[in-house]
Amino acid sequence: MTLYRNGFGLHDQEDLAVRLGAKIGSDDVDAFRTDMPIMTRFNFDEGISTINSCDKINALLKNKNIGLVFEAYTHSKIGDLFALITEHIENDRDVWVEYHSHEIHSGKESAPRIHDALIESIDSQSHTAVLIDPKPTRKQRLTVDLDMLGRAMSSKFGKELGLLVAKKVS
Repeated sequence: MTLYRNGFGLHDQEDLAVRLGAKIGSDDVDAFRTDMPIMTRFNFDEGISTINSCDKINALLKNKNIGLVFEAYTHSKIGDLFALITEHIENDRDVWVEYHSHEIHSGKESAPRIHDALIESIDSQSHTAVLIDPKPTRKQRLTVDLDMLGRAMSSKFGKELGLLVAKKVS
């Protein structure tokens, strides 16, 4: 979504996942055309460990001549979540959040898992943000309280998470 929104065209999500070494659940093996590494357990090594993969993501973007660079912010290094998100949204930068999904999603997502979404907007009146997540099994846009989002990124549920900000390279 970030590449497309910033004018760098469409890129195959599976190709990007392979290049970044994403780990999948054993029940998702048939969803991919390529053999993918299998994760050990949820809330540990699923996906790409977004915050810790910032350098790997930036190297991939540079290798593909994509004029974006990401900057990582772990939860404990974010002083004012509202101010940080607002600054980047107002400067037309994508904010990619990595969070513990059971804090935000109910039902099927109640088990401890780590998930990612983009922040579409922020509302100062309600102190909420809208997350975009094109997962067909739930709402594509979800309004979340910023305090809840902060908890979902914190180390309260295990691994400390946070957010990445995409900046165009001049």
